This record gives sequence, structure tokens and C-alpha cells, in this order.
Amino acid sequence: MLLIAVEPADQPEIQRLLDLSDAVAARLYPGAFRQSLTAARLALPSVTLFVARDAFGQALGCAALMDLSDGVVELKRMIVDPVHAGKGVGRSLLSAILQAARERGLRSVVLEVGIRNVAARRLYESLGFRDRGPFGNYRQTPIATFMQIDL
Repeated sequence: MLLIAVEPADQPEIQRLLDLSDAVAARLYPGAFRQSLTAARLALPSVTLFVARDAFGQALGCAALMDLSDGVVELKRMIVDPVHAGKGVGRSLLSAILQAARERGLRSVVLEVGIRNVAARRLYESLGFRDRGPFGNYRQTPIATFMQIDL
């Protein structure tokens, strides 16, 4: 059984998942500039953190929605513990996030994903995300792509 809920970001389990995300990025993009994200930085009023937990309460994955402007939010730091990868946790988490965004009346969800993160791109595409250009403060780089889904 998988439970997905909005939770406070400033928890040790969330920091553990963010550290896993950093490790995945370091492995996929060695030497490239990466900006670490702490659980404390996600503890802002403009951020909604979704956490997937198993029946025992263990955090298996998380992702944040950051308010940008005018009904647009950015999906940030979606990560599933690699031990639980390939078991539908990411799909369930992203589906719940998109449903919550629709219920909030949001217009669209945007994201940045690295070119080597093939599994994530496939998941996003399978749920309706399509390529787009950079948004916000992002700039085009050789290792980044940008995606959007209109709700």
C-alpha cells in the first residue's frame, strides 16, 4: 500500500531523499554545475511537498510544487529511493501531484530534467508532459531539457 500526502519538508527523511537526488545527479552529470536543495529550503509557503510512504511509514519518494506565477507551478526534485525504483512509486506520486494541481485550479506544471535522466523523461511524457523552452531563471544548457503539462 502506498500513501501520498502533503507533508512538512523539514524532516530527516526528506533530507535523505534530497541527498539521494543529489547523488543521482552527480552520477549522471559528473563535473556539471548542480544546485543542492535542502529540506529547509523547501519549507516555504510557496512550496507544497508531496511524500510517498509505504504501509510502515517509510518515505519512498517525494516531489515539490513551487508556485511560480499566474497558475503555473514548477515540479522540483522528484525522487524515488532507488531501492524502490520501478515499482510504480514515481508514477503514483506524479499522478497524485497532477490531481492536486488540477484541484487547486492551476493552469500548468513545468519542470527541468537532465538529458541523461531517461527514465524520468519517459515517465513525464507518459503522463502528458511535452517539451518546451526554459522558464523562469533557467537558461538553455547542453544537459537540461524543459517540459510542461497544461491542466
